[in-house]
Amino acid sequence: MAALVAACGSPLSGQYASGQGKTLMVSQKVWDGYKEYVVALKGTNSGLFVVAALDGVALGYTARYCPATRCIIKGNNASKLMDDCKSMGEGVECILFARSSDILVDYKLTGG
Repeated sequence: MAALVAACGSPLSGQYASGQGKTLMVSQKVWDGYKEYVVALKGTNSGLFVVAALDGVALGYTARYCPATRCIIKGNNASKLMDDCKSMGEGVECILFARSSDILVDYKLTGG
């Protein structure tokens, strides 16, 4: 996705992109996955975190990151992540939630 994605206003973040006016609700499961992903980044490494949402609620996720500074997340990784996300079910909306540790969407944690 890195090759396909501009930092802010990513077309892959769509209507939930920061400043676009719509807030993505994020389940605790997805938030816990995001926190694990950020820890795995080890500071300066690159990565992508994609959520699978139904009716504006992020219920699942998929992620890729570089375990070392010598690798770069490339466009083919973006396609793979989006394919992984789409395989989570019919009607799933796949949204780029974060690029490295930068969250690209407006979000709110759900209660449960």
